Amino acid sequence: MHPDTRKVAAHMKEFGLNLMGRAIYDATFSEMCRPFAHASTVTIAAQAAEILIKARISQEHPLLIFSKIPPLSNTKELLKLGDLFESGRSYTYEELPNVLWATTGIQICNIEVYRSFGRLRNTIMHFAVPDRELSKETLTFCMTVMEPLLEAFWDETAIPYAEEWDDSLLSDGHLQEQIISNNISLTPKSAAALKHDRVG
Repeated sequence: MHPDTRKVAAHMKEFGLNLMGRAIYDATFSEMCRPFAHASTVTIAAQAAEILIKARISQEHPLLIFSKIPPLSNTKELLKLGDLFESGRSYTYEELPNVLWATTGIQICNIEVYRSFGRLRNTIMHFAVPDRELSKETLTFCMTVMEPLLEAFWDETAIPYAEEWDDSLLSDGHLQEQIISNNISLTPKSAAALKHDRVG
């Protein structure tokens, strides 16, 4: 394998955390000025989840996120990232829980929320935006599915990445207010991130 493929996990982790932060930020504030902002939080959060889970799997080995790899060539060149992008096929959102468990031993808690959120994302992307509390569903997914995973993966939380989009998100209590009003449970690390910023 080409050495460049070893950088995949770190890049995906950073990109995924930033996407998750954006989804949390957008789900926290209203969509008065931006049509479909809450619907887009679903697609952004699901994409971030897919990237973050693949980032953790690829830490074991970058090729583990691919269900199909390019065919063996007659040249003596190593397999490159470009070859994977062009001819490889990575696992889908729906397939990732099994791949994660098989490669790392980590199971997704609230698996039904994970699957339901994937179906919601598909509905929005391929059919129409349903009349549901999409911001609540996104925050619930981020806090009860992804935050426990991030803690298990890297002892991380996406909350500081959400704050990068707006300093007042945490300091003025906007995110905490949404979490409380929607009765969403937090991991200890997530709760500490909220409390730390309010105090700091």
